[in-house]
Amino acid sequence: MTDHRELQTAAAGRAKTYGVLSALYTAAPAGDLADMIRKGGLIAEDASGPLGTAANDLTASFREAAPQGFENELAAEHTRLFVLPSGVVPHESMYLDANKRLGGRITAGVQRYYEDAGARLTKACLELPDHIGVELEFMSFLCDIEAQFRKQPDVAGLQKCLRFQHDFLTEHLLRWYQPFCEKVLRDSSSRAYRALARLTIAFLEAEREWVHELIDKLDSESRTVCVPET
Repeated sequence: MTDHRELQTAAAGRAKTYGVLSALYTAAPAGDLADMIRKGGLIAEDASGPLGTAANDLTASFREAAPQGFENELAAEHTRLFVLPSGVVPHESMYLDANKRLGGRITAGVQRYYEDAGARLTKACLELPDHIGVELEFMSFLCDIEAQFRKQPDVAGLQKCLRFQHDFLTEHLLRWYQPFCEKVLRDSSSRAYRALARLTIAFLEAEREWVHELIDKLDSESRTVCVPET
């Protein structure tokens, strides 16, 4: 049987990781976010392989940097990479739209996912719906909902939520994050941003398998039929 309490903790941890990744792509890290990265705990403590290595490298890049001027350097690199038109444009449309048209068909498709899931962009959000930071924040939102559904648990709600996660990953994030992150690795000399790109790759690859397994397990248990004794 599914241990919903354990998976509730896992969903909350995934929501946190998605949220941190979103914040790092949306703005240069400073203050509380930078301090949190220095302390570690970006992912589960027992994470190993590429995921653990990338998380540890990102943590080390913050811990080992010279305190004076580090946040200014990150701010300048963030602007160069993700804000200037000549940088690594962080929008799905640039990778999946044949005409690389921001605000077009791809952007509208992402927006529909948000609306169908009941998620709305706040007025404070200045980015288009298909910005990498917004898409990652949407996944954080879905993982938070999953954690709530696991409290009861609400099987029907879980099935719908996990299907949203799977479909959004499959139809959007997983289709473009790889070339985007590889471009960050090629174009940036910043240890922190290169580690961020590697962490994004490792985490989303793990998510590809994890969400699929969650759906299979839940579907399998839902199909279980109790046969009366004769």
